Amino acid sequence: MPFDPNEWIFEIIAIYAAIISTFTLYYFYDQSRINVKVTISSGKDSGIDKDTVAVTAVNLGKKPVTVTVFGIITPEEKKIIVSSTDGKSSSPPLPTRLREGQVCTGYYDLKANFSHLYQFGKKFQMKGFFRDAEKRDYISEPIEVVLPTLPDNVKVLVRPEFKGGK
Repeated sequence: MPFDPNEWIFEIIAIYAAIISTFTLYYFYDQSRINVKVTISSGKDSGIDKDTVAVTAVNLGKKPVTVTVFGIITPEEKKIIVSSTDGKSSSPPLPTRLREGQVCTGYYDLKANFSHLYQFGKKFQMKGFFRDAEKRDYISEPIEVVLPTLPDNVKVLVRPEFKGGK
């Protein structure tokens, strides 16, 4: 079979067209996808009160997303939603619509929730999350949280475990 240069040209053009169409398909898929990154940081790292944890959501995608609530995830993987009744627990107040590059930060007060968090010890791992209008959760990487120190005249009562029986 003799060498035909026209066959190679068609094969090269077909390979090029396949690469371009794959790239275009990926590009349009990426544009239509929601991409929210959530981070959690301690108050002293965020420049706010040291007894506060900041949970931040950033919309990295082109598609807008509406975040409705935020909260924390305890070491036992229990999600605690932070109430936004006072309007001061997040900036901007929730629910809010995040366009590309916009940020929303929620604040979780460790002192106000000390009695619940004390069961996990003085130091423990905590994650943050945001939930959107379609009930999808976006979860952060964990950080180590150190509970605030109580004054010497304050004692914490711990309920003994119920052993069961009659």
